[in-house]
Amino acid sequence: DLTLAQTHAQQAIEIASQAGDEWIASLTRLTMGASLMLASRYEAAEEWLNRAVLGFQECSDPFGKTAARLWLCYGWYKQRQMDRLGRTLTEALATCRENDYGFLFTSVSHLGAPDERIFTPLLVLARDRNMEGAYALRLLEALRLDRVQSHPGFRLAVETLGNFQVKRGSELIPSNGWRREKSRQLFQLLITYRQSPLDRDQICEHLWPEADLATAQRNFKITLNTLYQVLEPERDAGSDSAFIVRDGTTYTLRLNADLWLDSDHFARLTREGLKPVSHSMQMLEEAVALYRGEYLPDALYESWAAEERERLATLFLEAADKLCELYVQTARFTEAIDLGQRILAKDNCWERAYRHLMQAFNALGDRGQLARTYQRCQQTLKEELDVLPSQETQDLYRKLIHS
Repeated sequence: DLTLAQTHAQQAIEIASQAGDEWIASLTRLTMGASLMLASRYEAAEEWLNRAVLGFQECSDPFGKTAARLWLCYGWYKQRQMDRLGRTLTEALATCRENDYGFLFTSVSHLGAPDERIFTPLLVLARDRNMEGAYALRLLEALRLDRVQSHPGFRLAVETLGNFQVKRGSELIPSNGWRREKSRQLFQLLITYRQSPLDRDQICEHLWPEADLATAQRNFKITLNTLYQVLEPERDAGSDSAFIVRDGTTYTLRLNADLWLDSDHFARLTREGLKPVSHSMQMLEEAVALYRGEYLPDALYESWAAEERERLATLFLEAADKLCELYVQTARFTEAIDLGQRILAKDNCWERAYRHLMQAFNALGDRGQLARTYQRCQQTLKEELDVLPSQETQDLYRKLIHS
């Protein structure tokens, strides 16, 4: 309740003023102004923040003054009042550079942003218009966003493994937030083919295979516009998307967009974890935990998702297999058993998992489970592939059972 909050804030200011504490009064104005800015109550926010700037100036507090001015710039940017923010943003950036206040742009803080991406559009603007451009670029580099061409003020976080959900910053896009089922599928398609631009007609063939070309292209245009609105609700009409690139009739995700994708992170962790490095177990544990299930489970019967789903499933098996081996080597036998069973639930012919399980059961003295695991391996390989266990598996079983 912002109305009630303003009432309480005014009461706090009166108490601080009676005590002669202008700094506390200014701090209250700053926090109230920032809250109003985040609620898009720009006119009221500006009044609170302007008074905060004057108060911090009276207290000789450059940090508080700079934080308040950044929130003013945020509001002007959101309202596209570019003529108002140029000088103030330049001066605020200069003060940040001189006093090492860069964390206001790159970290969550009490007086700054509740999300480190909120002020990023200001940095992109400053870089492109050379308003303390070198310093703005340095801050963007700290955020690993120095190559972005535009930024919406939030990171897009996409989960595809075991579930599909997308967050704009901290805001989850609900199922009905996609407006059209096809807009959600179009985004999933672009994610799946993020390394390979898709022609409009290819997209139409994937999403509207039974429609004639003219109808499919019309559907695509409507669906694409809907997707733009879902991903970037405040994007100016006609401006470039921060996430989707169009080149003629081809479309793809923007290479340097501020987009986190769980499947990409999972693949990177797996590749690094499979290397013989000291922290490989930690990376493999993170990778295995991140793989919560099939890629895009709501698109199980879509042919365009099958290859990526198989690639990620194979990576999971390789990561889990290596981690299970490390668990056995480090005497973490219970964890090895749990993970080995998870591997077999995914692929019951993954023979190395049976060997890990036999070693773990043997180490725990459970010879009954050791024998049953080998028998299960024999039966499964016979039924599924019509083969015997490998010589390595047979030799290991004989060694363990007679030890």
